[in-house]
Amino acid sequence: MRDKTAKRFFALAASIALVLGCIMGVIGWIFIERFEEGVLQVVADQQDAYVQLVLDQINLKENRDDEDIITGILASLDSSTNKYWTFSRGEAMLFVKDVLETNKYKGFTTATYYVSDSAREFLDSLRLNRVSHSNIRIEDKEFVASGVTFLYNDAEYRLCLLTNREVILDNNDFLKAKVNVGITFLLALFLMVVGTMWFARRLGIYHQRLEERENTIAELTRNVSNLNTKLLVRTTYDTKRTLFQESMIRDFLQRIQAKGIHPVTMAVIKCTHERSFLDKSQILLDRGVLRFQLEGTAELLDGADVPGKVLLVFIRCDHDNAMLSLNFLMNIQTQILGVDQWNGQGDILTFSEQLLSRTRQ
Repeated sequence: MRDKTAKRFFALAASIALVLGCIMGVIGWIFIERFEEGVLQVVADQQDAYVQLVLDQINLKENRDDEDIITGILASLDSSTNKYWTFSRGEAMLFVKDVLETNKYKGFTTATYYVSDSAREFLDSLRLNRVSHSNIRIEDKEFVASGVTFLYNDAEYRLCLLTNREVILDNNDFLKAKVNVGITFLLALFLMVVGTMWFARRLGIYHQRLEERENTIAELTRNVSNLNTKLLVRTTYDTKRTLFQESMIRDFLQRIQAKGIHPVTMAVIKCTHERSFLDKSQILLDRGVLRFQLEGTAELLDGADVPGKVLLVFIRCDHDNAMLSLNFLMNIQTQILGVDQWNGQGDILTFSEQLLSRTRQ
């Protein structure tokens, strides 16, 4: 019966893992595509700024003819097969890539070079003095094109910068990053599918055992938590009947902080008759209150009832509840010198030393 349950559980988990793997694969593909589009958008924005810069250079000087613009500005710019400039006046092509390519298209119109629908649509969409970009196709190659229309010497010109899309995407740094992203994603996908199937098999085998163990552990945890609270201070001393010396304060407080117990309220009490106060506290206070002798230790050990000071440490007790207990102990022979609550923030030893220092002043 258990074997059948384990097999069914494994088959279900494996199917879910495969479906999730396919979904993650599609998401990864979309992510990489968007990653590429993001890179192309950044390049296009940079191209727009470059075109605007060249346009500003052209407009800096007036009354230049076409040849001056071409030889003085465009011919001096870097160009190659994969990234180059085009310059036209009206429908006439004036400059394409370099001098050699320009001679090839001299006398032709822009329609001769920008043949594809996307290229013509891009050229027709250029606005006056506003640089824009688009993806176009020229001679079976895709380009990221940035361009602008401007007026110069009462003539309309078009200035465009074209960059081969494949060159951008095949750039070493970008290609390396894309490969790294792809490998990382595929590895994560593989580990997710295989890991899910492995865990499904293990969970199917031990499903019933784990349920029993979890119930047992939960019950034991509740019992241990209850016992830990009740036996926290009883492990070494019976605090209800023991008066500890001042030298032991540090040891007890360190234990309390180490176990993460809070809140802890400390109160310094001045007594005219300390022995009477301590006898009364044994009746009214429970074992969750530690008592430390601050003054008059020698006389108390001899059984004398003398004035003194006592530090009361209320464990898991806030300020209000501690004050409620102290009110039952107060009379004309006792005085509260200081009460403060520690909430687990900071060092409890420093906290106690500050309280004791205030009460000694």
